[in-house]
Amino acid sequence: MKNVNKWGLGVAVAGMMLTACTKNFEDINKNPQVSQDVPPEMLITQSEKGIVDRDFDWFYDAYTYQLQWMQFGVAAPGSSPTGLFSPTNTNDFYNAFYKGIGRNLVEMEAVVAKKAEAERGQYGNVLAIAKILKVYSAWRASDANGSMPYTNAFQSRSDANFTPTYDTQEKMFPIWETELKAAITTLQSGLTGQASPGNAEIFYSGDINKWVKAANVLRIKLAMRQLKRTPDKATAIITDAMAVKNGLFESNAEEWKFISADQSFARAGNWAMDNNPLSASKNMLDYMYDNSDPRLGIFYEKNSYTKELVDSLVKGGVFPSMQYNERRYFGLPASPDRRSVKADTVIFNVKRYKMTFNGKDVTRTLDTVSAVQRRLFDLDAENGNNNGARYTQPILSYAEQCFMLAELAVRGIISGTAATYYNNGVEASIKAYDDMGREAKIRDYAPLDAAAITKYLANDAIALTGSTDVQLEKINIQNFLNLFKSPWEAWGAWKRSGIPKVGGILPFEPMQVAGQTVVIPRRWALPQPTIANQANWRNAITEMQQTGEYGNADNDFTGRVWWDKK
Repeated sequence: MKNVNKWGLGVAVAGMMLTACTKNFEDINKNPQVSQDVPPEMLITQSEKGIVDRDFDWFYDAYTYQLQWMQFGVAAPGSSPTGLFSPTNTNDFYNAFYKGIGRNLVEMEAVVAKKAEAERGQYGNVLAIAKILKVYSAWRASDANGSMPYTNAFQSRSDANFTPTYDTQEKMFPIWETELKAAITTLQSGLTGQASPGNAEIFYSGDINKWVKAANVLRIKLAMRQLKRTPDKATAIITDAMAVKNGLFESNAEEWKFISADQSFARAGNWAMDNNPLSASKNMLDYMYDNSDPRLGIFYEKNSYTKELVDSLVKGGVFPSMQYNERRYFGLPASPDRRSVKADTVIFNVKRYKMTFNGKDVTRTLDTVSAVQRRLFDLDAENGNNNGARYTQPILSYAEQCFMLAELAVRGIISGTAATYYNNGVEASIKAYDDMGREAKIRDYAPLDAAAITKYLANDAIALTGSTDVQLEKINIQNFLNLFKSPWEAWGAWKRSGIPKVGGILPFEPMQVAGQTVVIPRRWALPQPTIANQANWRNAITEMQQTGEYGNADNDFTGRVWWDKK
């Protein structure tokens, strides 16, 4: 693993940012980093940077575990899946929330509070945006951890509180709902004379109308996380969110995402899959290939077997005379045990062919199977043209909103036509990935043919038809595929819906190790704080264990946090 971390925002505010890392809650009270003369609206950049500049998370959480657990990818031929179900060096977003993201957002509030009373009013919108960012980041940290310090997590500097208590998810979800509603109210209240962060705010450049929509769609997403635990409260939130004027995304142009501003972001180092090479999983690739999914070439690379190459192997005497197979997308079985099955071993081996070509002895190494599309994650991959390539990271997409509304319509929780929501979601997802492919300058990328979307939606296997259960499965398959570029979100969506599933429309392959079926992990181990706060940490674990689903061991990764109810 290579520790390279590059950032390219094109925003010249580095000298104004909070950059010190803190390992412990005590450190938050030491060495203030921000001058009171710094414009508060400029302090938002570092927290937003912390949300998307996650190369360490990509290397460990995503490449090593989540993409493989969710069967988007499989350890490539010649590599090993050892330790796949015993995660280590993961869950850094939880620490990042306390070290930088949340801490910096709280500092913004402190800086504003120390301004003269006549000046404070101009920061209402900026602080509302900061609140949305804080809720999102806290929820993302909690989603696979459960209880965490929130209500008094950042009081060390103000109140010398070095032992914050842990709030349960049952307590935090209502708090987050209140904070998001308050932020929306502020942003829609028509405040005048407001300071704007401009381009220092890397998602929407301070556009309050888009932030209203992002916050409101986030309310719906968080409510859906709670449907199994508190269905009545969740339904009430969803109903209220649907009534917010101009509160939903209307296109991909409004969704919450990050696109790098220059060419120094997401290049090599931890962004690369060099040390964790991933091939396509067979079930996922076959489902996309068989249904002519227009996203196939953005998710996966073609294998090495071009017609010219096969012809040269035939000419070199390696292959007999043969008819060329036009299909160049093939995947590997996801289960680790399949690597030792005699019938499968050939596809898990690296292919090296020795031949005499043009009078010379040569050895060629070829990929029989398709790799996960590396350039979508690392702009230095493929040795392609890097000129103008840009990295995209979705946070909360228009397509995901459409799929949530489609599901809610099928369940009878909201009005509207489920098929319309669903079709809009599929089209939005395909177009969004088309944009990502073009921005990343994927090698030999073929632009989207609009007719392909119409054909895809007309496919019986894709069209929103069938029983209620079948419709819910189709919706959640499409939502799952849409979250390919955010595997932590795909993991959460799979836990919430149970889709893809074994024997389903998109078959989820049972994972086996040494003949035993393995349960896919569902949570991280709650990080231990310093000794001073370990009593509160232990109390939090004991409290979560009372549901009977968290697991008896701290590192029982197959246990469930509060919202993830069976």
